[in-house]
Amino acid sequence: MPTPRAASTKAVAKPRERATAKVPTRARILAAAEALFASHGFDGVTMPAIAAASGITAGAIYKHFTSKAALFFEVVRRAVEAAPASAGGESLPEAVASYTTRRLKRVRQMAVEVHYAAARNPEVRRMLRGALDRQIGEIGEAVAAAQRSGALSADADPELAATAVMAFIMGLMHMETLAPKLVGDARWRDFVRDRAAALLGYE
Repeated sequence: MPTPRAASTKAVAKPRERATAKVPTRARILAAAEALFASHGFDGVTMPAIAAASGITAGAIYKHFTSKAALFFEVVRRAVEAAPASAGGESLPEAVASYTTRRLKRVRQMAVEVHYAAARNPEVRRMLRGALDRQIGEIGEAVAAAQRSGALSADADPELAATAVMAFIMGLMHMETLAPKLVGDARWRDFVRDRAAALLGYE
């Protein structure tokens, strides 16, 4: 049985520490990094700041991510994968139109930031190039499958069509700057969906 002195010096976890202890360290790092990158940008965030916001030491963060660029790109990848980036078949125009919605604001923020960071950081640039190639490839495969099924006209080259769709999506990522009043506008969403359908060759 502990003595009164031992009991008085025993560390007691604070409520926040008890709560964060239940969340895996990697998940805490990613959540903290996403919030910081979205608020301050790639250049405005340091690994020690992310570690502090995650409730771990600066050295411990490198057990999970080899560099800030690697962590940043994982945050971006997760944000993009949570969005309908490369849905196939007849859902592709809807997937493009979804980038006009309020719920994908964070995805738009991160997409703009990753392109900005890629212009300054070679590691981010290499990661972005690989990710874009994969996404264009996935959309191209979906277009080709829709063409084979007869859902789409076979006139368009699938790779060129996929590249055009990606360019369309990347333009929508700038809506907060370009046309903030249209974010969440149903008429704009329908217009974008119809233009994407026309671009792809839907009847």
